[in-house]
Amino acid sequence: MPRKGRRSSFTHVKSGRFHRDSGGAGRGYVAGRPTTPDVPVGELRSPSLSPSPSPVPSDDTSFSDISIGSMPSPGPSVACSDSNDTNDFMDALQDFSDSDSILEENTASSKAKFLEQSLELIRAVLPKHWIVIADQEGFNVVKLSFGRDPAIQRNVFVTFGGAVRITVHRKPISRDLQDFFLDGWKENIVLTSQSQKLFVDRLLAIVLKVRSSEICAGADNENLSDMWAADASGCVDTNPYAESRYVKTFRSNKCSLLVPVAKWRCPECMKANDRLRERFKSHQKEEVHPNTRNDFLDPQQAAKKLKKQHEEIKKSKLKIDYLKKVRLQLEQEGVNIDSDVSDSLLETLRDAELTPMQSLFLQQQLHYSTLSDARAMRWHPSMIRFALMLRCAAGASGYEAIRQSGVIKLPGERTLFDYTNAVPREIGVFHKKLDTIHEKNKEYTEDHQNFHNLLMDEIYISQKLVYRKADGSLVGYCELTEVEKEMDLLEEKIQGTSKSQPETAKCILAYMIKGVSNSVKELVAAYPVKALKKEDLYERTWEVISACETRNVKILAVVADGNAVNRSFFQMHTPATVSKLHPDLVFDTINMCAPDRKLYFISDPPHLIKTIRNCFAKSGQGKKCTRLLTKNKQYIVWKTIERLYLSEVQNTLRRAYKLTSQNVYLNSYTCMRVNYAVQVLSNTVGQDLKDKKWPGTEETVNFILNCDKFFDNLNGAHSEMGKRTANSRLSPYTSTEDWRFEELLTFEKYLMDWEKEVGNLKLNQAAKAKCLLSHQTLEGIYITINAFIGAVKFMLDIGAKFINARVFCQDPLEQYFSKQRAAGGGKSNPTVVSFLNADKKISIHRDLNVKRKGVNTSEASKMMEASDEPLPKRKRKR
Repeated sequence: MPRKGRRSSFTHVKSGRFHRDSGGAGRGYVAGRPTTPDVPVGELRSPSLSPSPSPVPSDDTSFSDISIGSMPSPGPSVACSDSNDTNDFMDALQDFSDSDSILEENTASSKAKFLEQSLELIRAVLPKHWIVIADQEGFNVVKLSFGRDPAIQRNVFVTFGGAVRITVHRKPISRDLQDFFLDGWKENIVLTSQSQKLFVDRLLAIVLKVRSSEICAGADNENLSDMWAADASGCVDTNPYAESRYVKTFRSNKCSLLVPVAKWRCPECMKANDRLRERFKSHQKEEVHPNTRNDFLDPQQAAKKLKKQHEEIKKSKLKIDYLKKVRLQLEQEGVNIDSDVSDSLLETLRDAELTPMQSLFLQQQLHYSTLSDARAMRWHPSMIRFALMLRCAAGASGYEAIRQSGVIKLPGERTLFDYTNAVPREIGVFHKKLDTIHEKNKEYTEDHQNFHNLLMDEIYISQKLVYRKADGSLVGYCELTEVEKEMDLLEEKIQGTSKSQPETAKCILAYMIKGVSNSVKELVAAYPVKALKKEDLYERTWEVISACETRNVKILAVVADGNAVNRSFFQMHTPATVSKLHPDLVFDTINMCAPDRKLYFISDPPHLIKTIRNCFAKSGQGKKCTRLLTKNKQYIVWKTIERLYLSEVQNTLRRAYKLTSQNVYLNSYTCMRVNYAVQVLSNTVGQDLKDKKWPGTEETVNFILNCDKFFDNLNGAHSEMGKRTANSRLSPYTSTEDWRFEELLTFEKYLMDWEKEVGNLKLNQAAKAKCLLSHQTLEGIYITINAFIGAVKFMLDIGAKFINARVFCQDPLEQYFSKQRAAGGGKSNPTVVSFLNADKKISIHRDLNVKRKGVNTSEASKMMEASDEPLPKRKRKR
């Protein structure tokens, strides 16, 4: 009679529960595992199990001694990835089959029962959509697809001797990937009564590792599908296994098949995608020589050639007509001049290097002067944009004065009105503008080009009501949602009061989208509000995100300043990533409109550097000082900056040339200037102070240099900025292993160590708070660092070649607000109606940037460019 095994216990891999049994694989488990009923052999759940009678196994029974020769195999076997894998796998089987039997003569029915108990044990712990099937050699644990006709997507085959083989789509995975899944399980575990639980735990651990990976989506860009068939380095996958990540894709022959959940495709398929994209671009750039015979062209090339010839003929006719008119005008109104003046004029025209916009402007002015009736003038779209830009910058009276001067000819107010009112603008989400952005995004061939940042901020407006003649409504009240209206009614009933009229709006909450790797920059929503609450901000923000996501305008991050409402709005979300250093910090969440992606929250870096400087400026021991920053028993005070400035102010040449009276002696205006904060917290000032070697200023130097590195790492504006400024921190991010990520985390640790040091001081909480930066600033820095690193790595993982850090700031929205204020002329704050009207003009002339002096934002250095893109025009009623 077999000896009874002693009681043992184990902790389950998946559930973490503590289980206890009485030796062997007996009936049931006290800690919650399902019991295995006594089922006859003919009624076993698995159709592949129909063993013949054999002796009862003992506690040391091995499956090599159980006769299962009558069990049919569930399907054809799959070969290993290479001969070495096959040899290793067959050697493991041979070693197992040659092992010495320690069984006694038992009945076959008991062996079948033991096998069924093992199957039940495996079934009890498998994840959903995973099933187990036994064959002559071991267990096949397979994952099935969804639907009525499920297909086997993954297969983890484990022999009774412990050898493992993993296949995906009936193809074995690579040796390196299999070693990764088997990490920690180097030795094979033979299935016996004593090792049954360990065998199942090992099998479950492997299954869970495989389950934590996703199928590689391959080069699934549909715009490149025409290039798939001609590429011999891969094949087209039509998704016969019903995967959810793709419908049809191109897969490299070296595809690893499985990738981590955070990645979309494997490195080999990423290379294939880049290769197809470059081939597609080169194919698009290929132009047929105009002298190529038509019978050598395909239909598309012939149509393209014919269209180009038609355009050239049309342009030639227009040019001929224009030259005829000029010649006729010269014959009728020309004035004879001497040869010297003629030669001088010709030389001036030859040497002039006119930009396309300047050339277009001169052509339009000459064309206007030839017309007998000004109503016959058809203005170029770029001239309409230029006129609208002047109208916004100079105001109505200034624009009309330029027109009436006669120096230059410009479109009239009525013409501009027809263009600016072609698309009606309503309060809330601008759906028409989002539709236009959606159509433009269709031109992008890369998935990463569809990602945008959502910038939000408030602009103060005049609390006035304006009558809108178009629909007879009064505009200027707060725009309330249905929920807010119901809550106001409930509050009125509880308090027994009633409002005589709705509240007028105090500011406008504006939302702008900025492309991460494209040129999109548009205001997409505006809400008149009075006192914004975090609940109101939550509802409106997700309304805008939903409207964008439904049009494939993907939102990567929400960028806002660090006021209390915005920080409370961030905290309303459930974090997708829990930081070990900051368990309560929310810097990302699951995008409710796209659950497979994260939404990141970023506090505007320029605002952060300004608040850091303001805390520094208030640090000292005077009456007006509210802080006394203390680090390593040294004071970090503003008097040090004043002393450095005064020590060199009389010198003509000085190292700390960035220090001026404006950024050293602050007032209510200069303390709001971001550029003044950057000039003080700069490497130039830090190095000059370091060379002074004044006692007690070492921590001040470290503070300034760390702040400078922090801001530079988040301030790269364009690809060449790092080279032009000889500052590598301003270069674009091109790798997920960039050294600047570690530098940002080092700055985070620097601040955390500072907090820990102050926390150990024997002071009350109010005194401790004065020794640090404000808790709002610290929270904003922690949020920005973690969210920025996650967002940049995500964009690089999905195929972006580089990311400029300044796309994660509010500069575009601040520039937009400056245009809004300028459009009002002498009025500093617009009304709701004037805000919406000015937005129409700004949207039209958005491409005509002029160089302006930067204050709280970067200066727009892009010059005017001529564009033939047509503009929508309002049809007049006849």
